[in-house]
Amino acid sequence: MGDRTKRTVLAFAAGAFAVGALTAPAAAAEEPRYRADQIAELEAADGRLEAGEARSVAYAEAAFIKARFEGVVLGERDRIVVASPDGAESYEYGPADVEDGVLRALSIEGDTAEVELRDAADGTAAAARLAAYARGLNEEELASRPSGFEAGPESVCGRDDSADAACYRETDPVAWDASRSVARLIIKDEYYCTAWIADDSNRIMTNNHCLDTQKEARATEVQFGYECAECGGGEVGTPLKVRGEEVLATDYTYDFTLFTVDDYEVIAHLPHLVIDPRHAENGEKVFIAGHPGGKPKRIASEDGRAVAGGQCRIEDNRAYGRGYASDLSYYCDTEGGSSGSPVVSRTTGAVVGLHHLGGCPNSAARMDLIYPMIAPYLQWDF
Repeated sequence: MGDRTKRTVLAFAAGAFAVGALTAPAAAAEEPRYRADQIAELEAADGRLEAGEARSVAYAEAAFIKARFEGVVLGERDRIVVASPDGAESYEYGPADVEDGVLRALSIEGDTAEVELRDAADGTAAAARLAAYARGLNEEELASRPSGFEAGPESVCGRDDSADAACYRETDPVAWDASRSVARLIIKDEYYCTAWIADDSNRIMTNNHCLDTQKEARATEVQFGYECAECGGGEVGTPLKVRGEEVLATDYTYDFTLFTVDDYEVIAHLPHLVIDPRHAENGEKVFIAGHPGGKPKRIASEDGRAVAGGQCRIEDNRAYGRGYASDLSYYCDTEGGSSGSPVVSRTTGAVVGLHHLGGCPNSAARMDLIYPMIAPYLQWDF
C-alpha cells in the first residue's frame, strides 16, 4: 500500500442537502420524528472503499457513528479498521467478523468515524462497500421521542426516583457493584434494551422481545460501562464494547434470551450476577439497574409514592405477565429500554426477576421459572 494513506471525506451533516428552491408543504399534524424505541437513525451511504484509503464518516452532533459494510471480501490478513479521529477507539476486523458479505462495526463515540480498508499481500483482493451507518441520536433528539413503548403507557410511577448509577457508588455499594454487570444493547443498529452478565462465564441475559435469534444476536452491540462518571449527569465515559454471538436459550412466555458475546475476554473482569432459583416473596425489597430510554445507566431502588415510601419491593409475586402467574410486580421506576434489566433481591443479592413490562406496577418474569430452562448452560449450580 506504500507509506502514505489516501484520504477522502464522506460527510452527512444535518440539513446539508437542499432541493432547488422548493418548499415542503406544511404537515397536517406534527408527529414525532423518532420512534420511542429508537436510539439511532440509519443513513444511506454508497461508498466503495479503495485499499489504503481512509474515509471519514461524519454527521453533525451525532452521539455515535456505527458503520455497516456490504460486499465485504477479506483475505486471511486483510483488515477493515474503524476508529475515532483521536485514536481513543479503534476496532480491527478480519474475515471471521464477516457474515454473508456483511460487517456491522462497533460504534464510535462522537460524530465522526474513520474507516480504512487494508489489503495485505495474501492472494485475495480485499473489497468492501460502506453501505450505511447509524448515527446515534443526541440528547435533544432522545428527549423528543414519545415516552414509553412497553406494555403500559407509563413505567415511571409518579415521580422518577431512579438515579445515575454513580449516585450509589458510596451510599449503596451493593447496588453499585451489581450495576457494573449491566449493559446497554444496540440492536440492529437502531433499537435498544438492557442486558447483564448471568454467570461467571460468557453468558448474557436479556428479554426475548429484545432479541431471540442468532441473526439478531450477531446484529447486536453490547456496551458495558455506559454511564455518567458523576452523580447527576455530566461526562459519559467510553464503554467497553463487544458483539453478540450465539443464542443458547430463549422463550416467549418467560420473555428471556440467554446468549454469548464474541470477545468475552474484554469483559471477563466485570462482576457477574447470581441467579436466585427460589420464588421471591411479597414485600421483599429489590432494586433494578438498567438503561431506561437507552440513556446512561441508572438504578431504581426507591418507591416514592406518598403512601408507601422507602425502598421498592415485590408487590405481587404471582402477577400476570406473558403467562399465568409468571411475573413479579413492583413500583421501581423503569422506562422503555429497561427491558432486560435484572431485578435484584436485597435479601440475597441475587437476581429474582427479569424486567420486561411497564404499567405501574411494572413487572419482571420470575427467575425461579426461568432458571430450570437455562441451568444446563450455566457453570455454577446450587
